Amino acid sequence: MIAVWLATPEVEAGRLLFASLRTASALSLLPGIGAMLMPLRVRIGLGGAIGVFVLGVTPIAVPADLFSASGLIAVASEILIGAMAGVMLQAVFAGASIAGEVIAQSMGLGFATILDPGGMTSPVIATLLGLVAWLVFFALDGHLRLFEVLVTSYRALPPGCDPLALAGRVAGVGALAFASGLMLALPVAAVLFLINLLLAVAARSAPQLNLFAIGFPVLMLSGVVLLAVAMPAIVDTMAAGMATMQDRLEGILLG
Repeated sequence: MIAVWLATPEVEAGRLLFASLRTASALSLLPGIGAMLMPLRVRIGLGGAIGVFVLGVTPIAVPADLFSASGLIAVASEILIGAMAGVMLQAVFAGASIAGEVIAQSMGLGFATILDPGGMTSPVIATLLGLVAWLVFFALDGHLRLFEVLVTSYRALPPGCDPLALAGRVAGVGALAFASGLMLALPVAAVLFLINLLLAVAARSAPQLNLFAIGFPVLMLSGVVLLAVAMPAIVDTMAAGMATMQDRLEGILLG
């Protein structure tokens, strides 16, 4: 292989670039890997490393001229297929962020945010649940399963195929992200809602009671306790959602 690279470095570099498009576009949409927190060189190196693996295990018909009409169509097809895989897994992590937003607003921590290196801010609870989602993802070997699906997809969806036929099956991912986020937040948010009702009744019954002085500590302490109690159920729900989404991803990319 090294001799081939030394003989025709330009051709082999083009093949490696083409083989890295599908995996790199999928990884670029994942939180953490695709964020500004990870250096650009690391992201490019990761995509290139997977591209070398793809070239070693799967025969890929690389267009002779990537800048021709057929070559550009093949490049766009590779990027779209990888983007669909990234969007589907992004929905699972987006559900964790939505749950963190709901819980943070319910317990009065909506103002407590963490600055993201990408320029965005997120509540501390959303950041916590995002880290938990990554732990669950790695514990389930989700990264290995993702790489396996992307490499195997070259057989079912060879370069140059039409990925628009699969777009309709990915359209419902956004609704699934909101639904999973609400399911994750439901145990904690429901109890916090009842606590808010009790505080409102107490303030109505005793007008001299300073609701703002006691409401925030009660809600924050209750939220922390409830979050610790409900964490096993949250982790189980995350694991089930990730397994379902990866099964759906395999069904779409592998037929």
